[in-house]
Amino acid sequence: MKENFSRDDTETKLILLYMLEQIEIPLSEQFIFDICTSRNSWINYMELKAVFPTLIEFKMIFSVDEKGENPRYSLTALGRNIVNSFYKDIPEDLRENISTFCKTNRMYFKRLQEYVAEFKKNADGTYMVKLKIIDSTSDIPTFEININVQTRAEAIKAIELWPNKAPNFYEFVYTNLLWTEKGD
Repeated sequence: MKENFSRDDTETKLILLYMLEQIEIPLSEQFIFDICTSRNSWINYMELKAVFPTLIEFKMIFSVDEKGENPRYSLTALGRNIVNSFYKDIPEDLRENISTFCKTNRMYFKRLQEYVAEFKKNADGTYMVKLKIIDSTSDIPTFEININVQTRAEAIKAIELWPNKAPNFYEFVYTNLLWTEKGD
């Protein structure tokens, strides 16, 4: 029965290490699982759940910021060496698929982790939308704004637009707050 469920966990580990090498940015556990299991079916969820702590324990991957509430993981030098030594054990078509996906989607996942948005319903029926830009090296907000909106639809729209609008908001506030005209 196990043969039908699981591939060799060495290959599972190599696939995960290879994906982290190709994506070239630290990722939260949630995004690692999403990329490898839901979006691409490269790894079975239960297999990934079993090998992930092992890769941390044996220092092949590490948490970039362990103090943050949502740590991001990246390859260690050991993990990189293992990928370089054994990447040919990953089928070539799978390596190409992983490389293509990571190159195409790297900035998308970076933005999703750095431009965070959430909302909650207030007692009066309005919604508070919290929009943040998170420093990827420290998991600390570098910019945060709270906006009260009237409807759930407006809250959802703000959250959907935030990843594309965040850099412009930050630039506008920073420029207008810190760079004043002569004589001010």
